[in-house]
Amino acid sequence: MKFIFNKYVVSVIIIFILFEYAICVDYQRYVESNIKKTIEKIDLRFDKAAASVDELIDLKGKTCEEMMLPLQKKVARSSSINSISVIQDGQYFCSSIVGSNISKKSIPEKEIHIKEKNLLTGQPSISYYHRYDDENGLQFYMKEIPLELEDSRFGQISLSNSQYVISKGNVFSIHALTDEKVYSSNKYDFHLLFKYDRWSSIKSYIVDKRLDIVISLLMLILMLALLRILSNTSTRFNFNFYKLRSAIRQNQITPYVQPIVSAKEQIIGGEVLARWIKPCGTIISPLEFIPQMERFGLIGEMTKSILRQLHDSYKNSSHNGLRISVNLTESCLYNDEIYSLCKQLSEKCILVLEFTESTEFENREKITSYMQKFRAIGVKFALDDYGTGYSSLQYLNYYQFDFIKIDKSFIDDIETNSQSLKILENIILLANNLDIKLVAEGVENKNQQQILNELKISSHQGFLYFKPMPLNDFNVIINAK
Repeated sequence: MKFIFNKYVVSVIIIFILFEYAICVDYQRYVESNIKKTIEKIDLRFDKAAASVDELIDLKGKTCEEMMLPLQKKVARSSSINSISVIQDGQYFCSSIVGSNISKKSIPEKEIHIKEKNLLTGQPSISYYHRYDDENGLQFYMKEIPLELEDSRFGQISLSNSQYVISKGNVFSIHALTDEKVYSSNKYDFHLLFKYDRWSSIKSYIVDKRLDIVISLLMLILMLALLRILSNTSTRFNFNFYKLRSAIRQNQITPYVQPIVSAKEQIIGGEVLARWIKPCGTIISPLEFIPQMERFGLIGEMTKSILRQLHDSYKNSSHNGLRISVNLTESCLYNDEIYSLCKQLSEKCILVLEFTESTEFENREKITSYMQKFRAIGVKFALDDYGTGYSSLQYLNYYQFDFIKIDKSFIDDIETNSQSLKILENIILLANNLDIKLVAEGVENKNQQQILNELKISSHQGFLYFKPMPLNDFNVIINAK
């Protein structure tokens, strides 16, 4: 009996060892595949930059003014390039953003250049440097490569050029190998540093790889637990869904308006902002309920409710000449009821529909045709949060906007940051050439106001003038004037 018991124990141990070995092999295969795919994703971003080199070869020998437009067009058409700099005779010569007004910094030493602090964004940046020779080349500043550096189930990934390192969250550090494993790109001069978390990997695999009986028991427990979690989650989500839908139908989500003023501080319009006001008077922040609206597909219903409330407020009024701006999503533009409400409202005011850069349009041809449909009834279009989203120049190239709303982040430091001022000057020049009107968001003090007036940005919005207010209060102020 003792022998049989010992044999059983030995068998279990052998099986466990073999099982653990199989886990390790499978785990290593998974890790290698995961890292390879991550490298391929990053390679692809640099490939897109490298493919642009031949297209820009004709820039050699031209002035910076002659280079600017081709560089900007290339950036506008690329989803992975943030800006391009031309290096000539060992110095920075021209930039797609600031032209020839580039700081006298040293040119990159490596093909993949990692910098601790970008002068424009203040954040770490990664760029691809294509060297024609020792003194000349093109530097492509990349978008969002650190987003590829996600923590896996098995450890942490960082990108290094053997000099500096970028980790998840855009964290910059000096390259210093400790216990990380190095995976190199076959195309470009960068490595991925992988730091294993052995206990996490073991726990992950124990859940998935067991003896048949253990797997069956675990699966049963997991299924019961999952059903309970899903049941609770479903109940909770349904409750929130009905609560939000009820709030929309009862007009608890109501329009607030932040006035837009002229250079002489006269109200020329206002941006409509949604606020959820509960029966008890509590005001819920949009940051809390807008993401839930998007998750439940209620944005369209909320937009229709806001437009109805605006129309009810102005239905007995004649055209007041005010610009009333309403935020819209791409899907809302295709809704017939929203079109009908916009048509009615455009008879009472200058209706401006604002799109944000933070969400990329899915169907260029379709949205262009629908924008024309809305223009036919007098609706105008604005690009909100300009400069913070996908590709500002690409949006301006594809879609005919009547207004650009300059994001608050560019206004905040125009008193102290010469780069922000130069960017504003370039935005003004671009807008003037495209016959687009500008609105400055987030104006908070007199110095900002004075600078914007000197730059001839005549439409302002911000706490210096008015905070968002209920629609009725906005109408009282308008009628009083």
